[in-house]
Amino acid sequence: METTTVVNSVTSSQSIAEAKAIAACKNHSEAERRRRRRINDHLATLRTLLPNTIKTDKASLLAEVVRQVRELKKQTEELMATSNNDVHGYSSNANVTNECGFPSETDELKLCYCDGDSGTIKATLCCEDRPELISEMTMALRSLEAKVVRAEMSTVGGRTKCVLWLQVSASGDEGLGTLRRALKVVIDTGQNVGRVGPGFAGE
Repeated sequence: METTTVVNSVTSSQSIAEAKAIAACKNHSEAERRRRRRINDHLATLRTLLPNTIKTDKASLLAEVVRQVRELKKQTEELMATSNNDVHGYSSNANVTNECGFPSETDELKLCYCDGDSGTIKATLCCEDRPELISEMTMALRSLEAKVVRAEMSTVGGRTKCVLWLQVSASGDEGLGTLRRALKVVIDTGQNVGRVGPGFAGE
């Protein structure tokens, strides 16, 4: 009788230990599934942000992400490079008023010559944010050999607003016209891929 009780007690203890081990294994497996799901979701998001990466393997995708981030950082530094110097009265120090503000819900492009400075153009543009935006703006400005004097940018809710102070080789209405056409191409590119909301405003 005592032997049977001892055997039952040992069996019960083993069953409890096995149940705990099974539960721990299930918890570990579920946590691992959640971790893999999160990783795959992040990778899927990256594939939607980067062009031509839908069928790319994970290692190549991450390498492309690193390359794109470095390229965007380089382009941003180039765009902002001249902001550290005072040019035609525009200072990049902390006392400068931030004129960028928040982006509008509609696309817009506004250009004007700065008061008292016929050689510097202030360009304000709003459009849908996208990974290629800075690269496209940089190429557009390079095509005109435009020099960035100062730049401000804000991004909220998938919309981006840029305010650029630029010096271009052409003057007068010709300078405004060539710059307007180049920057409008940047905005229209976003519209053509179906990413931009309603409306376009320009002056």
